[in-house]
Formats: sequence, structure tokens, C-alpha cells
Amino acid sequence: MADKNIKILFAASEAEPLIKVGGLGDVLGSLPKALYGRGYETAVILPLYEPLLKERGRFKLLGRKIFIRGKRAKESVSLYETKLPRSAVKVFLVENKRYLSGGGVYFSKTAIASHREEIERFRFFSEAVYQLIRNGILPFKPQLVHANDWHTGHLVRLLGEESLGVGTVFTVHNLANQGARGKENYMAEGIKFSDVVTTVSRTYAREILTPEYGFGLDRILRRRKKIIGILNGIDFDSLPKVPASKDAEKLKLQKLLHLDPGLSRPLFAFVARLTDQKGVRFLLSLAPRLVVNFEAQFIFLGTGEEALEAALMGLAKSFPGQVAVRIGFDEPLAGKIYAGSDFFLMPSLYEPCGLGQMIAMHYGTIPIARKTGGLADSIKDGETGFLFEGKNDIALFEAAARALDVFGDFAGLKRMQARAKQESFSWKLQAAEYRKVYRAALYAQKRRAA
Repeated sequence: MADKNIKILFAASEAEPLIKVGGLGDVLGSLPKALYGRGYETAVILPLYEPLLKERGRFKLLGRKIFIRGKRAKESVSLYETKLPRSAVKVFLVENKRYLSGGGVYFSKTAIASHREEIERFRFFSEAVYQLIRNGILPFKPQLVHANDWHTGHLVRLLGEESLGVGTVFTVHNLANQGARGKENYMAEGIKFSDVVTTVSRTYAREILTPEYGFGLDRILRRRKKIIGILNGIDFDSLPKVPASKDAEKLKLQKLLHLDPGLSRPLFAFVARLTDQKGVRFLLSLAPRLVVNFEAQFIFLGTGEEALEAALMGLAKSFPGQVAVRIGFDEPLAGKIYAGSDFFLMPSLYEPCGLGQMIAMHYGTIPIARKTGGLADSIKDGETGFLFEGKNDIALFEAAARALDVFGDFAGLKRMQARAKQESFSWKLQAAEYRKVYRAALYAQKRRAA
């Protein structure tokens, strides 16, 4: 049975290119576009954060002093509308001075909820979106709300507790980040009250059912009949074109970051948040060993825990010309790193999906990653990249040694680069999987309402 113009509202904390901190923003900037016009009319709703205030002149004002009567004191919001670039997907932005529009997206450089103000921000956002839907103020009448991560878990609960005829899908992007305070846990609310729960890879869907990866919520997850894992995709139209010569890109990258030039030097790269989850401490052990013994070079780009930032900066100081570190988010530089590096490092302790390995392969850069979550689902060991299982620097070194063996075999390296570039991670296949999820959620909502 074909879908006919089903209206889906995506609720989240970020969406590229309007506002982005991590992979969640990439997904919300691409999945709604992949679905639009294929039986679905999609829209996105976000907070209007302080960095977006200067852009308000480009947005269409839909209403001021819209009063939100939630469990907290009455607050007013302003509602704006724009579109995702190169699409017909509408984006609604909710402005509120007290809760939403002061400061950046998150209150921590790691993006892990650790501040009371951040939890209050997204509770209010959930209440505001709920009231906008409930009172018919939003000029988009969703049949389904697709909520994402703890930031919108409370919205799922509010929709689930009152019958508005709206189905819900809740996607877990990172179970470790739960938005918990006291007895409140907004990740748990999203899991408990949604019609369908999904996560961002098949392996991660299995992993989070265990105490090791469940972060205290594995019992709640096991009570659900099924957690559906769908690997994230990539919007390739938003990426710079693959350069004609990878060697030329490597030399340009070395020059840009003041690394000693040379194609014979294996170049390893890391682009991610600087947290323990990403395995940065393993890299602090690996890098000196490979620099000294194999004349390898390393590039680190990211921001996060101050201790890890300082350790990486110390590494760059110890090995000038061999190690480059840039602290912060820099999309243009990240693109150059993906295109010019030989190997891309992702030694994550856990990785729900990961987009870095997919982008790297698109540019013929070989990923070296821990066999977990979406890394296990997207990398073919020995064919398109290198996987290892242990949670230690020894296992990472053994995988890096395999990569160095291939680097020394020019023909073998070119074959692996070609295989990596041939892998397809477009949203076309994943969007088809989400269509099945939406049908199941709508069916569950109808049964609930009956």
C-alpha cells in the first residue's frame, strides 16, 4: 500500500546547515529531504538559539507572544519559518529568551547533558512543541512526530499521555546522553512512550540491550518488543566533490597544517569530539609510537574535554612537523582532512552509527575503527578498512600495523581506496527502511486510539 502525503514533523536539537554540532545535525539536515515528496510531507522544528538570532531577518515570522501553558509558569514564544536549503522542507524555529535563545546549542563542549539549564531548556522546548501542535498553532498538522534523542523525549511522553491522533517514532542517537536529573530521564521517557523506537545501526540496536552498552536503560529497552536499527546515510550533495588526485590533496593538506611534506609518510587523521568515548586516550599512546618508528603523521581536529585538548596540544609541541592539532569545529578544514589523509581513525569505545567513516570512504580514505555499532555495520574488515575489537591501545596498534602494511603496497592501497569509494551510504535505502517504521507507528497509534 503506497503512502499518500503523510505529514511528519521532525523534532530535534540541531539540523545542518542551520545549526550543527555533531552527527545528529547531519541526519536532521538530510533525512527529511530524502523523504519529502515520496509519499511524505516533512518538516523540522528546532529551538532558535542565540547564534541564529542574527539570521532572523531571513526567516518568516509566523507569530509573536504565543503563550505556552505547560507545567511551568506561562511563557511566550515567537515562531519563525524557513526551509532546508535546496529543498521544500519547512523548518520551524521556536524563540524564547528565558529558555531557548541564550547561548549556543549545548552547555558543554562535549554535548553531554550536565547542566540543569540545558535539561530545563529542552523540557521547555518539548512543552512548547507539544502546545503548538495541540492548540493548532503550528501551520503544519503532523500525523507523525519523529523525535530525536533525549532533547525531545519529553515531547514523546506528552503526546503519548494525551490522545491527539499523532503517532510517534523515537530515535536513540546516543544512549549515554540521557538528559537525566533526579527522577526525570528524558531518554527513558522517549523510549517508554513512543509507538516505535529506532536507533542508528543494527549492531547498536543489539548492543544497547546489554548492561555494557545500555547505560542503565537496557531493561527498559528489553521491555520493548523490538528496537529497529537503521544505519544513517550521507547527503553526498552537501559534500565537496571528490578531488581528481588524492596525492595532490595530501600535499596541500600537509602544507596547510605545516606538516613535513611527502607522499611516502603515512598520514592518519581524527575528526571528532574529544571525549573518552571516542578513544582519544588510545590515540595518545599510538601517535608517538608510529611517529618515531614509522615516520607517520597525525592530524587531530575537534573540541571537548580540556584534559584531552591539552594532551593533544602537548603531542603537537613534542612532534612539530609530524603532528597537527586544531581545537574547534571547522567544517571546511574537516573536508580537506577527509580528502587528503591516508587513514581515518575511529577507535571509539562505542559508536551508535558514526558518519566520519562513511565520509572518509567516500574520499578514498581508509578507516581504522573499533568493531562496534555503526562502524561494524559500515566497514568491511580488510576490504574497505580495518576493524579491531579490544578496548585498548594494543588492539588499535595491531590494526594500524595492518594499515601500514597496505600503505607499503602501492597497488594494494589503491585497490582498497577504490573499494572504499565504491561503497554507497546514500539515504535512498535508509529512507525506504524508515517508511516501514512510519507505517508501523501509524498503525500502532490507530490501535492505541481505538
